[in-house]
Amino acid sequence: MTYEEDDRAFLRGFRDAFPIFVSYFTVSLAVGINAKNAGLSVLQSGLMSFLNLTSTGQAAGIEIIKNHGAFLELALSQIAINLRYLLMGTALAVRLRPGQSLGRRLLVSIGITDEIFALSASGPKPLSPLYVFGCYCMSMPGWTIGTMIGAALGNILPLSVVSALSIALYAMFTYLVIEPAKKSRILVGLVIVSMLMSLLTDRLLPALSFGMKVIILTVVIATVASILFPIAEEEEKND
Repeated sequence: MTYEEDDRAFLRGFRDAFPIFVSYFTVSLAVGINAKNAGLSVLQSGLMSFLNLTSTGQAAGIEIIKNHGAFLELALSQIAINLRYLLMGTALAVRLRPGQSLGRRLLVSIGITDEIFALSASGPKPLSPLYVFGCYCMSMPGWTIGTMIGAALGNILPLSVVSALSIALYAMFTYLVIEPAKKSRILVGLVIVSMLMSLLTDRLLPALSFGMKVIILTVVIATVASILFPIAEEEEKND
């Protein structure tokens, strides 16, 4: 692939990710507000979003910080929650043009999120690493800037507005679950089981911290589901 083709791939990814930028900016306002309420400064909130581009991971991390959890608990929760990105990176790696350098492969791994993965995986093969990097360069500023603005305005906006923006974060989580669940009864069942197990954990183990609950439930449910409902090789190829 020539440098000219690389430039076009980067610009195409940058352009295609604009809708992600808009959605990230909107939702990250709620992340910033929650971070501010947990005691983080505007700069700390922005660095959190810049270095850890994951809404689910940040939501769990903010809750652990708010409850004065341990650093180890915080680290383990991020590993457990974000482990799916390892699988997404592997899936994108097989779509790359053969012979890509380690540096270019790392470009792909830097900014993988659910939305960027979906956009990159739905395109034609072979995939240019700079297309994924273009998506990241458009999306990441929206998430980071939105978080910082949310943290800065958290104490200025009316309580009703703050509550509405906070709900936006959970609305995005719900959408990410509902869309794939429409195509899989197994996923619907796993969502219901996860909710019930989370409720039981709260009732039976009230002394267990939020972060540890997330870690334990994520590992247990994901492991059992992968054993009971493995994805056939033919399905992976079709995806």
